[in-house]
Amino acid sequence: MSKYLQYFKQAWNIIRQEKLFSGIYIAGTGLSITIVMALSIVFYIKMANIYPETNRDRLLVVRTAMETSKGGDRGVAFLSPQTVEACFSGLKSAEAVSIVVLWPGGKFFIQPDGTKEQLNVSLKYVDENFWTVFPFRFVDGKAFGEADVRSGIRTAVIAESLARRLFGTAEATGRTFSLDFETYRVCGVVRDVSFLTDHTYAQVWTPYTLCPNYEAVFDRTLGRMTVYILAPSAGGMEDIRREVEENVRRYNLALGDDVEFSIAGQPDTQWQTVLRPDRAETTVNFSRVVLQYALVFLVLLLIPAVSLSGMTHSRMERRMAETGVRRAFGATTGGLMMQIVTENLLFTLLGGVVGLLSSYALVALSKGWMMQLMGASVVSTGLSDSAGIVLTPSMLLNWPVLFIAIGICFVLNLLSSLVPAWNHARRGIIHSLNK
Repeated sequence: MSKYLQYFKQAWNIIRQEKLFSGIYIAGTGLSITIVMALSIVFYIKMANIYPETNRDRLLVVRTAMETSKGGDRGVAFLSPQTVEACFSGLKSAEAVSIVVLWPGGKFFIQPDGTKEQLNVSLKYVDENFWTVFPFRFVDGKAFGEADVRSGIRTAVIAESLARRLFGTAEATGRTFSLDFETYRVCGVVRDVSFLTDHTYAQVWTPYTLCPNYEAVFDRTLGRMTVYILAPSAGGMEDIRREVEENVRRYNLALGDDVEFSIAGQPDTQWQTVLRPDRAETTVNFSRVVLQYALVFLVLLLIPAVSLSGMTHSRMERRMAETGVRRAFGATTGGLMMQIVTENLLFTLLGGVVGLLSSYALVALSKGWMMQLMGASVVSTGLSDSAGIVLTPSMLLNWPVLFIAIGICFVLNLLSSLVPAWNHARRGIIHSLNK
């Protein structure tokens, strides 16, 4: 350990003595890490457990399905009520199954009392299990239940910011408001949801039975419903998949030979939902998709690593005499390589700090389009006039993101220092001293 501390001390002395070179190297490292870290943060926000989607690690999603007729006609859409009933209702291996009904357009208007203003809000039509699958934090009241959904009572859960805007307080349970000229009663108020959590984002949540024509069916098996399945544990997902697969097989037998129904390899885990192309009509090879993203990340690191490698080589050329003396006193090629790589790690870690802070700034300044790089399914809910793309501290400041940053620093350090270290360490004593 003392040997490595000595290497870091030498690197720190080099930084103090060669400030211009060190500053350029650290800035170049930071710039190369910025883009990779920004993409990593986007992936984290879309895949990690983030309020109120804190069960993403055991969540399965079925967004779309495909129906192929005997004549070859193909339709792709969301699920119909009969499909949900046949394939997903009563799953024995699931903890809860929730239905969300999507309404085209997704924009709704609230008319605040005493004003002529029309406030554009985002609304989701959900069932009673939605609140189990996604554990919202209620600041007042409670969620509507199964009886409210079945009877189609005009009740709603609203976001805290909307409650304060409409009523001047978050304690709004029992108050009423006008939504698209229909009167709704508030049954609960929840903490605001970020636009970036696309499964749950809205400002108003009402029973799906209030959705106009929610039982619409297109080509028998297709409709307007999305299904969310909560597994008892992450290890129980395969049991659910097998049960769903068997239900789909039976469903196809019941449909007859004139039509074939498919969910294209779903239900998906959260990360698969993020990486699945929109309206994918066939089973997705996720191994290939992951490999493609990995190659993109590697290229983004490899290109700047070539330039940084040249700078490392230039720095080591100026220290050839020192290397010759160490070789004369018995230093091995492996020991010299370890010294160079370890010293270079300090430069890379300092650049990593610069890159991490820059990536936070980049994500914050360009969050509107960066968060749609991995799909824009959230757009279907409609972004209201009063909503914003909120980045909470937990989305940016967390251990996984920090570990990713450290890992990227190690990879970049190896890419930029191994070749110069090898060329430098294997040179002969005489050649080194003559330098």
